[in-house]
Amino acid sequence: MLRIRVVPQGRLARHSRLSAEGIDMTMPAGCRVRDVVSQVGLFDEEIKRVVVNGRPARLDKAVRRNDLIELHG
Repeated sequence: MLRIRVVPQGRLARHSRLSAEGIDMTMPAGCRVRDVVSQVGLFDEEIKRVVVNGRPARLDKAVRRNDLIELHG
């Protein structure tokens, strides 16, 4: 299991069920950012940009332990 932090940015910080401060999550090994998006109740289409550990990423990027995932909407 991978422990990660997910932080919404922009419109998602105001209009999603995620808290603006973000949430800590545990995800299974081998998951992708797309799986995280689904797990927090968002749709791929709502995500305008993904940043993982300060670097631009795609929804199909593999998630690693202690990743900080910022979802921009």
